[in-house]
Amino acid sequence: MPSETLLDRCREAVEIAQRHEADDVEVYGQTVESVNSVVEKHDLQIAKSQFETSFGVRAFVDGRLGFASTNDAARLGETCRDAVALARISPQDPHNVLPETQEIVPVEDLFDPKAAEFAASDAVRRAAEMLSLAESIDRRVILNDAWFESSVGETALANSAGLAIAEKGSLFTYGAVATAREGETVSSFDFQFGGARTVDAIDAEAPIRRVCESALASLGAKPGESFKGTVLLSPQAVADLVVGLLLFQLSARNALRGRSRWKSALGESVADSRLTLVDDGRRPGGLATSAFDREGTPRRRQRLIAGGRLDALMHNAYTARAMGETSTASASGSARSIPGIGPSNLEILPGEGSLDELVADVPKGLLIRRFSGNANPISGDFSGATKSAQLIREGRLDRAVSGTMIAGNVFEALRQISGVSANREQVYNYTLPYLRLEGVSVTSE
Repeated sequence: MPSETLLDRCREAVEIAQRHEADDVEVYGQTVESVNSVVEKHDLQIAKSQFETSFGVRAFVDGRLGFASTNDAARLGETCRDAVALARISPQDPHNVLPETQEIVPVEDLFDPKAAEFAASDAVRRAAEMLSLAESIDRRVILNDAWFESSVGETALANSAGLAIAEKGSLFTYGAVATAREGETVSSFDFQFGGARTVDAIDAEAPIRRVCESALASLGAKPGESFKGTVLLSPQAVADLVVGLLLFQLSARNALRGRSRWKSALGESVADSRLTLVDDGRRPGGLATSAFDREGTPRRRQRLIAGGRLDALMHNAYTARAMGETSTASASGSARSIPGIGPSNLEILPGEGSLDELVADVPKGLLIRRFSGNANPISGDFSGATKSAQLIREGRLDRAVSGTMIAGNVFEALRQISGVSANREQVYNYTLPYLRLEGVSVTSE
């Protein structure tokens, strides 16, 4: 469906909802066409393709909100009627408003024409190359799961305030889960991810090399040691342990509900000065880059934490109205639900030094490539198992360890960051460095 046709359907739906006497209405449409191929247990599987169109309708009646969605364009009129009917029986809330209409500047290079020609056979070829590369690196490596996916999508949004905007984008994602086997010994598994917006930017080799290196490094793991001190988190472990708490605390919706301890902390220190966190919705090549958020607010680069100090919470139109703030263009979600709050291209800015240099300063510590456990985003308390971990001795990576747990508090750990690497890796739509933390309890069986 061409973008103008998708946008036309959204415009038509706005008129239909208004005929049903909605005060205001927003219609968000999406189309996604994707092909993917997977590797399971070191065996290449058949590629699959999928096409979907969906619409979400928000209707406002006297401060009341109703929402309905459909994946059948023929039922869009009925969906509009349902949204208005639901609005009439919903609780009244003065913060149920459309965002202020602003000029939206298109983002260049969101769509690669080559992606439209990307067929199932291309996905199979790419997945096969990933499998071959893993085999060439070391025959002991087993790709338990791997995938390559290509998608071309369009989004369109129209509302009763006069906004009518559409954009088309392409996206490639790929990743792998791998273990290594030597005789009867099997390593811990590791996961690595990659993504690109254009065909020429695809680099599936980098995550395959990382996942193989990690799996091989954890072969022959033996029980670790117990201590309280330094741990070094890989980008994946940072995503596992730290990012969830950051996003929870930075959500203005959680602040409104009294669940974020950072509600009244703007301008205050919440982390070590080495930590700067940015969400950049217009980042060139970003996997979540777009010109506008889920409700049509122009995306921009937003600093959330600057040198350890809280700079902003993430807002959509509802929370901005409720808290007397300005939307940070953080409305998230799909056509299947009302706008939530979430990041676009979240990144922890790089620090200084390589991984080797961060290790070199540690007399005794633990490098953690994955964390599997619980991290409470409200209290900050965490505990769980380390995966693909290695002891650090006298500034060098030592042996792989098994049966090792870590515990502590993320809020305290953020204040005890002692190092941030210059090199970063892509973990979904996050760009993350290695983080070195102090005062973490490490327990080995």
